[in-house]
Amino acid sequence: MKILELYYKLRNKKVPYYAKYSLMQLLIKPIRKYLNVVVIPDIPFNKLRILLYRMIGYKIGKNVFIGMKCYLDDMEPKNITIEDNVIISYGCYFSLHGRNQSHKKITIKKNAYIGMRTNLTAVKEELIIGENAIIGAGSLVNRSIADNMTAAGVPAVIINKKK
Repeated sequence: MKILELYYKLRNKKVPYYAKYSLMQLLIKPIRKYLNVVVIPDIPFNKLRILLYRMIGYKIGKNVFIGMKCYLDDMEPKNITIEDNVIISYGCYFSLHGRNQSHKKITIKKNAYIGMRTNLTAVKEELIIGENAIIGAGSLVNRSIADNMTAAGVPAVIINKKK
C-alpha cells in the first residue's frame, strides 16, 4: 500500500513491514491466522489438516502426518517445507522469526520424525532437519540436524547417529 508507505516516509519514521502489503494481503492475513491457529490444529482428521495447511501456503509432501495442536508459523507459510513421509507428533511449534529478525526457512527432509511438543526455531539461519533424522520429544531445535542423526534436549544436541 503505497499510501501507508508514503505516510511513514513523510513523518520520517521507519516503514513497518506491513505497510508494503497489498490491500488483499491485509484482508487475507487475519483469516489465514485464524485458520492456522484456531481451526486447523483442532481438526481430528490428518488428511483434512494437511489439505488445509496446503491451502494456506505450506509446502507439504506425500504421506505426511502432522499431529493435532501443532503451530506452524504463519508469517511466511511458503518458508516451511515438509517433504514426503515425515511424522510430526502432537503439539509441535515452528517459528520462523522473532523480534527484529528476518523470516528464515524451515525444511524437514524425507522420513524425518519430530517428537511430541518439540519447538523448531529458525533464528539465525535456515533450519534443516535431515533425511531420516529423529528429534526427541520436548526438544528445542535451533540449528540444523544432519541426515540420519538423533537429537534431543534443550537445546537439542546429537545423541546418536543411525547406521
